[in-house]
Amino acid sequence: MICSLCLSVCCHSSTATVCVDVKMELTLLCVLSLFLLNTKIYGNDGVSYKVSVTKQPSWTQTFSGESITLTCEVHGGGDAQWEYEWRTSSSNQPADKTGKVLMIRADVSHSGDYYCMGRRNHESTQWSNVITLRVTSQNPKARLTAGPSTISAGGSMTLSCSVDGSDGWKYIWYRWTSNTNVTPAADGDNREIRVTQGGKYTCVGRRGEPAFYTQYSEYVTIEITFSNKAAVKRQHDWPEIFKGEEITLTCEIQAGGDTEWEYEWTRGNVRRTADGSKLWVFTASDSSSGDYKCRGRQKTNSYSFTAWSDPLHLTVTASEPKAELRSDKTDIPVGGSVTLSCSVTSSFGWKYYWYRGDKSSEVLITQHGETSVSQEGLYWCRGGRGKPVYYTQYSDSMRINKNDKAQCGLTASPSWLSPGASVALSCEVEPPSAGWRFYWYQTVPDGSHSSYRYELLPGSEHGTEQGSYMLDGHTHTAGYVCRAARGEPVYYTDYSKAAFVWSGDVDPSASLTVSPDTVQHFTRDSVSLSCEGNSTEWRVRRFPEGGFLSSCSNWTTSGSRCDIDTSQSGSAVFWCESGSGHFSNSVNITIHDAGLILMSPVRPVTEGLSVSLSCKLKTGQKASSVFFYHNEQLIQNDSRVELNISAVSKSHEGFYKCWYQGTESPQSWMAVNASKSSNGHIPVMLVVGLVCGVILLLLLLLLSCRFRRSKGSCYIRPTQSGTVWTSNTTPSVSQNQNQPETRIYESVNDSENTGKDVSDVTYSVIELKSFEQNRGQHKPAESPVYSDLKKRPAGRAELQAAVKYYISTRSYIRRCSALRPGQTQRQEKEGQRKTFCCSHR
Repeated sequence: MICSLCLSVCCHSSTATVCVDVKMELTLLCVLSLFLLNTKIYGNDGVSYKVSVTKQPSWTQTFSGESITLTCEVHGGGDAQWEYEWRTSSSNQPADKTGKVLMIRADVSHSGDYYCMGRRNHESTQWSNVITLRVTSQNPKARLTAGPSTISAGGSMTLSCSVDGSDGWKYIWYRWTSNTNVTPAADGDNREIRVTQGGKYTCVGRRGEPAFYTQYSEYVTIEITFSNKAAVKRQHDWPEIFKGEEITLTCEIQAGGDTEWEYEWTRGNVRRTADGSKLWVFTASDSSSGDYKCRGRQKTNSYSFTAWSDPLHLTVTASEPKAELRSDKTDIPVGGSVTLSCSVTSSFGWKYYWYRGDKSSEVLITQHGETSVSQEGLYWCRGGRGKPVYYTQYSDSMRINKNDKAQCGLTASPSWLSPGASVALSCEVEPPSAGWRFYWYQTVPDGSHSSYRYELLPGSEHGTEQGSYMLDGHTHTAGYVCRAARGEPVYYTDYSKAAFVWSGDVDPSASLTVSPDTVQHFTRDSVSLSCEGNSTEWRVRRFPEGGFLSSCSNWTTSGSRCDIDTSQSGSAVFWCESGSGHFSNSVNITIHDAGLILMSPVRPVTEGLSVSLSCKLKTGQKASSVFFYHNEQLIQNDSRVELNISAVSKSHEGFYKCWYQGTESPQSWMAVNASKSSNGHIPVMLVVGLVCGVILLLLLLLLSCRFRRSKGSCYIRPTQSGTVWTSNTTPSVSQNQNQPETRIYESVNDSENTGKDVSDVTYSVIELKSFEQNRGQHKPAESPVYSDLKKRPAGRAELQAAVKYYISTRSYIRRCSALRPGQTQRQEKEGQRKTFCCSHR
């Protein structure tokens, strides 16, 4: 194939430029000629050598300030010396573009494309590949990551450091407390470390030679927590705080040992400026209400802490409290005094300051808000607490006057009842004088009044000459008053203060329950009372030791509930009163401030039932390995937590207390009520015993008379029934019948001495009769014995009379059997006449 082609070829060499114009037919020979010509002109130039640019370090991202090395490599060029040419699109052109290596201290102006080529003699390489250099102006910052910020003492945590978007880094770690490097791992880049100490940790990245450093990471605080428990304590544990009071909080570390601590405080989410103080003292303001917490910090390691304490909540009241002054009466009786009571409602911890005349008068200070005064005048009081003392407002004034009018005082004994016991009331007039008649009343709750209405007791309509009154068969809580009268026209004293008789027995028409159901409680415990029964109106009454009768809750139609003030130690009796006039059972509640109390039932326990007593610590836990005492006698001292009585009997009644690790609880009375079956069983046995004893007495008397062959008759003739008075007079035996009568009395222990009350007994009055006998008869013509058996409920006094009668008669038999013929023994008592005689042939 023949073709025409005109070629103009220019060849550049190191010596000359040759231009060849070729015009020929395109044949195979033509092509071959062109190849030979090209070889002749260019030789090996640009064909056998490959050129590349390398970067060291080879990181994908370069930061301003790092050192970068670019190298131009001619591959296959042998060891011949090359000259190099660099080209770049960056704005910062290298000063020397002919070297094999470019050394760059990177900044943003070095960003761009870089390529090169090599030359030697008459040869040149092709241009290399392009390397793009991008320089970031911002210095990178290390990033530290961690798990939870706290670890327990003895534990550890892993920390990790990284630089986002780049590689080639090694890391250096710092802990703020020592300001020293953490030793890097020997076989790696130390990207992660495990720490066991508290402190502020940070890390920094490093790479290259010379080393290029990142910025430090953010600090991560690692805290070591100890098992020691912190607790916030108040110097005065008052539930309510008033604006202006000084408050002192203390941070206590439990089981702190010899460790030296500093302390941190928070109120809500606000941390107090750290000064390491164990105490936080401040004056209460409107902003002081909130939750307060603290924790301990080791002095030797400022990042080793206890856990935060439980919060202590403070409530600050802006209003200034006012004291309240009360008195049981405002008139001072002759030779007597009046008791004043000062209180601050709904707050505790007060001492009381008393003033007479005006507020600048001499001050009397008492710990418990009561004082007795015997001078008339105008009285004031106010409360104060804390140091420096914070004072309440003054109370309203109260005028106390002297009164020459006679006053009545009433006492009741016993004040706590056993079922069916008799109660003795005693009324005394002050100043003492004669000619009074006494009137006795029972108090009846009245829902329409804050006080009581009075109802006369039976037999008191016209008054009694004696200032005493017996109540038999008493079963339930009740109150009584008395007053006296004399003269014409009749002059009456005022009613006495009410005297109460309390019973633990539950009346179905009115009952009181306690929650928790135990006699003893700790200060600050929550204790509530509630009333139940057949009424729509209720109130809870309170009678503290040596205090005034008061209402724990006022009349209400929605069911009465009383939350007891447990801020201070003490005891008080509580009961419910219904608007329909009923009293509930009474309970005795004791508030104790020490570390141990006895858990015992509030109500009496019925015979035959089981009961458990235990010892409670102030922490709320029941103590084990406790010593239990009954009436001061140790009854259990093993590892058991409770004292369990499976079947209660009357012998279990009494005072109980417990002892634990050097601490003793107060003692409490546990009452035991007889079961229904035993209530009927005991009197029956007593009656049977008495009847058998009397029958045996009669048989002995008859046998003795017959044995002595008495002429006369032996007889016992009671002319009047009633109480037999006793004496310790030693009896004497008359030598003849004309000798004056000798009174013989025997002492009989009553139920008060035995500690047992007896009721519903059957007693008998026995009259022995005999008739004149003929001398010649060996057997009396008529010797009948009459027994007049009467059965009715009897109180303690009647049972006592029967027992004394039995003992007196038994004493006669002993003495009568020792008399000689013709001797006579007599017994005489005011209001009755009994003659015992034995005549012998």
